[in-house]
Amino acid sequence: MTETGPVMTALWTASGNVTLLCDEALREPVKAYGHALNAAVWRDIGDVEVNEHLEEAKTAFMNAARASLAGA
Repeated sequence: MTETGPVMTALWTASGNVTLLCDEALREPVKAYGHALNAAVWRDIGDVEVNEHLEEAKTAFMNAARASLAGA
C-alpha cells in the first residue's frame, strides 16, 4: 500500500495530462485504460489474468493514440 498509492497518484496525474494536452478523442480511452490499470493494481479483477483484463482497454487506447498521431 505504501508503494502503490504514490504510483497510482502518478498514473492519474499522467492521465490528466493526456486529457489536457492531447486530442479529445483520447479522453475516454485513457480514462478506461486508467480504470482498468487501477483495478488490476488493486486486484479488483477476480480470477481474470491481468493481461487479459487490460487487453481491451489497452488496445482501444493505443488505437486512439495512433489515430491521433496519424492525423497530427
